[in-house]
Amino acid sequence: MNTYPIIYVDEAGNTGSDILNASQPYFVLSAVCFTDEELIQIQKENPYDKELHFVEMKKSIKGRNTIKQILQHPLVNGEHVSFEFIDKQFCVYAQIVDMTIEPVFHFIYGDDLYKKRGNIILTNCLYVFCKNHPNQDLINDFLFSFENMMRKQTKESVDEFYFNVDALSCVSETYLVDILQHISLSRSILEHVLLEDNRYCLDVTVSSLLRMVYHWSQKFQTKINVITDNSKQITASLDMITKMSNIVGEEKLVGYDTRKHIFPVPINSISMVDSNSKWGVQLADLIASSFFFMWSNTSSKYTKFQEELKSMPFSKLKGYSIRPATEDELSQEVDDSNDVSPIDFIIQSLGN
Repeated sequence: MNTYPIIYVDEAGNTGSDILNASQPYFVLSAVCFTDEELIQIQKENPYDKELHFVEMKKSIKGRNTIKQILQHPLVNGEHVSFEFIDKQFCVYAQIVDMTIEPVFHFIYGDDLYKKRGNIILTNCLYVFCKNHPNQDLINDFLFSFENMMRKQTKESVDEFYFNVDALSCVSETYLVDILQHISLSRSILEHVLLEDNRYCLDVTVSSLLRMVYHWSQKFQTKINVITDNSKQITASLDMITKMSNIVGEEKLVGYDTRKHIFPVPINSISMVDSNSKWGVQLADLIASSFFFMWSNTSSKYTKFQEELKSMPFSKLKGYSIRPATEDELSQEVDDSNDVSPIDFIIQSLGN
């Protein structure tokens, strides 16, 4: 008999490789954990004659009322709901640091940028300096050419990105120029930056899923069964996820300071389904889309509904986020005495 807990997973704001899509600035992945009996109870007490799909439901009074009723159900609480909320533009700055500056520290300086949260500090600095730059047209060229380079990986896209890095350096203050110079150095080690399989190199679906798995495995102290809507990103990474779940050996916390995850990855199974066949996945979609909708710009037509959702206790549920850090967060002392590089660990474990 399979006794592993089940989490139902879906997301909102997924724009694929178009991560800088201005109309969808956030990505939310929700993982909900309910027993079959709890799902039946919520569904019975909130009848709806169609598939739960937030985008369609918000268009009608009946749909909006059903959304509000479900979100206010006593079982829709922090004991059953988890989510990750990502500011996608900030995520691009983080990817720039990870994909260009970190390799410079590793291959040229022989240093580990991830220790002492160096990558987080640099990402926040780059984000703030660029957000406050007087020439936002150049900033946009810089960001979009990075996205284009990572997606296409052609000589033309590479040339365009580093041209924009140089152009931005010419009109920036010293504190930003110092960071951009590290990015310029990465051109000499592009073979370590540009991956052959680059379809989803900027996507955050899988990393968000693994964060949710870690959350629920810690809560239940066991492996997790995952049921998710059909996902190209998860499908593309399924082999690697399976290998990381089957690493032989005792459980080990791997990572840096507070950014650690359990290996082997505590997943027992992953099933990808059509959402109309699993009400739990529909509920995960409703919750992810509600958080996305609450904090995204919307037309005046839905302003009242947006404010109604923000006023509910549901909106105060705590999730995990990738966003600019506060000054207090950046200044906190961290214990790095037991740091283990995840990349080194995975390579060593999968190589054995």
